[in-house]
Amino acid sequence: MSTGSTDQEAAGSTILPIARPGDQRETVAYRPDIDGLRAVSILLVVGYHAQGVPGGFVGVDVFFVISGFLISRIILDELKAGTFSPLGFYARRVRRIFPALIVVLAVTYVIGWFVLLPDGFSLLGKSIAAGVGFVSNLFQLSQAGYFAPDSAENPLLHLWSLGIEEQFYIFWPPVLWLLSGPRRRWLWIAAIAVASFGAGLLIFFGYKEWSFYSPISRAWELLAGGMVANYWVDHPEREHRGFAQRDNLFAAVGFAAIFGAALALNTDSRFPGISALAPVLGAVLLIVSPKSAVNRLLLSNRPMVGIGLISYPLYLWHWPLLSYLGIVRHGDPTLIETWIAVIVAFILSWLTYRFVEIPLRRRPNVVPRLSFGLIAIGVVGIATAAAAGFGFRFPQEIRDIAMFPPQSNAGLLDQCFLENPGAQFNSSCIEPGDNPLLLLWGDSTAAALLPGLRKAQQSVPFRLARFAAQGCAPLLAGGSNSRCDAANDIAFGLIESSHPEIVLLHGMWDGYHDLDKLAETIMRLQALKIPRIVILGPVPVWKRTLPHSVVTAYRLTHGIPDRIASGVSGPQGDARMEAFARAAGVEYISAWHALCSAEGCLTRTGEAANDLITSDIVHLTDAGSVFLIEAIAKNLFRRP
Repeated sequence: MSTGSTDQEAAGSTILPIARPGDQRETVAYRPDIDGLRAVSILLVVGYHAQGVPGGFVGVDVFFVISGFLISRIILDELKAGTFSPLGFYARRVRRIFPALIVVLAVTYVIGWFVLLPDGFSLLGKSIAAGVGFVSNLFQLSQAGYFAPDSAENPLLHLWSLGIEEQFYIFWPPVLWLLSGPRRRWLWIAAIAVASFGAGLLIFFGYKEWSFYSPISRAWELLAGGMVANYWVDHPEREHRGFAQRDNLFAAVGFAAIFGAALALNTDSRFPGISALAPVLGAVLLIVSPKSAVNRLLLSNRPMVGIGLISYPLYLWHWPLLSYLGIVRHGDPTLIETWIAVIVAFILSWLTYRFVEIPLRRRPNVVPRLSFGLIAIGVVGIATAAAAGFGFRFPQEIRDIAMFPPQSNAGLLDQCFLENPGAQFNSSCIEPGDNPLLLLWGDSTAAALLPGLRKAQQSVPFRLARFAAQGCAPLLAGGSNSRCDAANDIAFGLIESSHPEIVLLHGMWDGYHDLDKLAETIMRLQALKIPRIVILGPVPVWKRTLPHSVVTAYRLTHGIPDRIASGVSGPQGDARMEAFARAAGVEYISAWHALCSAEGCLTRTGEAANDLITSDIVHLTDAGSVFLIEAIAKNLFRRP
C-alpha cells in the first residue's frame, strides 16, 4: 500500500510547488488533514491485524481514496499546466515507494531464513518476486484467501494493496492524458468508476477472492478520490470556498461512516462489494471538508500528522512482525506480545522514514540504484522459490515432520467411515464370530481409533464393529444435521440387532448443547440393556496442528520436545465430559490424561516423523491411536 503522497508532502513541507508555463510558479496549499486521514487509515489496519478492530481492514479502502485523490491531482495539475512528464512521474514513484520497500523485503527475507520451513520460505520467495513486480494481488488469487486462517502465516500478504495501487499508477496517467477536455473527463471517470464498482459486485456470484484482489473491481475506490481531484482542478475557485456548517456535517458523516464500517464489518462480511461504500464515501466526505472541526482539530493535530507521515513504512513493517510473531508462538500471541510487536513496528517505521526514505529521496541519480536494488531482491526471491526454500537450513527429521500429511490414519480410509467413496453403514461393518463385540460409534476422531483397536485384537479376543461419520457425533435425532441424523439412525439400528457387549462413544463434543442430546442417546442405549456403555473423552486439540507446534518449538530451542504445554486444549473439556458420564450412569475413560499431563501433551511415541501422536489439530496418527488404546486397554477391556 502506497500512500500516494508527493515527495514534498512526505517530507513534511507546507506547500507543493507546481511549475507553470512562463517560469511562473504557483502552489497548492499543503493539507495536514490528509496526513491525519492517513493516520486514521493505518491505525485501523494495524488495529485489525492486532485483533482489536473487527473491520479495520477498511483502512486500506480509505488509503485507496487518498491515493486516487493525490495522484490524480498531481497529474491533472501538470497536464493543465503542460508540464506533465511520464518519466518524471514514475521517477517520483520510485523515490517514494522503493526505499522502504527494499528495506522491509530484505529484513523479512533474513528473518524468514531462520524462521520459515522450506515450504513457507519458498512461498516467501514467490511473494517477494510478486511484490517486486507489483503483482502481489494477482499472486494472492492462487493462495489462501485474505481472511483465511492460513493467510496469517504469509509475512508479505499485505503487499496485495501495493500491487493494486502500482497498477493504478501505471495505467491511470495515460488514461487521464487520453481523456479529452475537462467537461467530458469527469463523465469518463464516473463511467469507469461505475463499471469497476459493478465488477466488484461479482462477489455475490461466488467470485469473492477476485473481487477482493482484482484491480478492476477495486479501481472505483481510487477513482472516487480522482473524481474529487478532477472537480477541484476544473473549478479551482471552489476548492477554498469552504462552508464551516456544511463541512462539519460532511466530516461528521464521513467519520461515522468509516468507523461504523470498521466496527460493524468482520471477516465473515462480504467484502468489498457494497460493504466498501461506507469507508470510501466516508473518506471522500472528509477530503472535501477541509474546514470542518474534525479536519482542523483532529486530523490536523501534530500526532495524527506524524503518524500519517510514517503510514507507508508502518504499513510495510507491522504485518511481517505480527505474522512472524504468530508463526514462532505455540498458538495465538498474547495481547502484550502483539502490542510490543506493534510498538516495534512504529519505531522501525520512524527510523525508516527518517534515515532511509528522506535521505534517498533527496539523493541525485538514485532512481537507477533503487531500481537495481529492488530487482536484485526479486531475483533472490525467485532463486529461493526455485530452490524449494533451501531445505538444508533444517535437519531432515524436522523437514519430515513439517511435511507430515494431515489425517494420516488408516482408520480414516476404512469403508465404514462415511467420508470415503462408497462407504456405508451395514452388517459388513460388524466382524463375524463368537468373541465379545466392541462397537465403536462416533465422528472422524472415533474412526482414528481403529488402528489402535486392530492392534489390541492381537492380544485381547474381541470382535470389532465401527460406525463413524465425518463431523457426526454419536447422537440420535436432533443431531448436527440431517446427514448425521440419517447415518446415526442406521448405526443405532445395527446396534439393536448386533447386541454388543461394549458400546464405545467418542467424538468432538460441542459444549452443553451436544451433551443434552447425548443424554437422550445414552438413555436409548441403556434401554437396550447393553452391558457396558463407555464414553472416551476428547483427545487434545492443537491450535495449529501438532506438527506445526513441534516445528515451532524446534525453532526456539533447536530440539524436539517430548511434551508441549501451550497451543493445545487443557483438561477442562475432559473434566466436563467426566462429570456428564458420572451423572448419566455410564463409564468414562479419559483420553486427555492418557496423552497429557501438567507438563504438556505428548508429541511422539518414537524418533520418526510417523511417530507423531496427532497428524493435524485433532486426528490421531496410527502410532497415536495404538499408544492411546494401549494406555486405556486395562479400563476398556476389563470385565463388567
